[in-house]
This record gives sequence, C-alpha cells and structure tokens, in this order.
Amino acid sequence: MPRAGESQSHVLPAVRLAASLAVGLILAAVGGMVLGEYTFQGAGIQWLAISGGAGLGGAMAWVLNRVWGHDPPLWMMPVAAVLSVAGESLAVQRDMDGYAWPPEGWAAVVLAAAASAYGIWSAHRVAEQERAKKS
Repeated sequence: MPRAGESQSHVLPAVRLAASLAVGLILAAVGGMVLGEYTFQGAGIQWLAISGGAGLGGAMAWVLNRVWGHDPPLWMMPVAAVLSVAGESLAVQRDMDGYAWPPEGWAAVVLAAAASAYGIWSAHRVAEQERAKKS
C-alpha cells in the first residue's frame, strides 16, 4: 500500500486529466473574473495587473500539481499554460472592454503561461530527483 507522499496511485491518468481540466477551467474563470477588476488603465506601468498574470500561473501550477500527486507529467506544461492564458486573457478582456490591449496586458498573459509551465516542470523535476534517491 503506497503512503500519502508516494507517487504510486490507483487513479488512472485519464481521470487525473479530466480533474485537471475541470479544476483548471474553474480556476481560469474565477481568476479571470477577479483579476479583471485590477485595471490596466492609468499612467505608468501597471505592475499590480502584470503580477496578477504570474499569480494566476503560479496558482494554476499549484492546483494541477495537487491533482497529479506532486508528480505531473511533462505534457501538463502546455495544458497548464493554456489554462492560465485563458484566465488571464479573460481578465485583460474584462478590464479593457473592447479597447486595444496595452503592453502590460500582453506581459501578464506571457507571465501566466511561463509561471504555470515552470511550476509543472519544477514539480516534475523534484519528483524525478526523489525517485532517483529511492533507487
């Protein structure tokens, strides 16, 4: 019987993928609606709005890492990035209300993708190192 911290599980990868998509879409929708309240409009660089993209990407990686038991496969990197981009794009679109996106909006979308993909990659790398220690 595997212990709680071990990556062996009886849950099928297809079920984990479905769960990842479900929680990822919920997080993207809720995150996009909440982050859409932080404006990209105004003088100067909008650092708070930009950091929202990194925060959403980090939250997406955290949630998906929990779904996969701290050992996500590498192919989850683009899945996490797409889900994060969807959420951040919703936020920028809600804020801009049909106007052209400012550079900060694009920066937030890129940061969301990068943060989520890096979070998945990092968790995968740590899980590999743990398996190597046990071998």
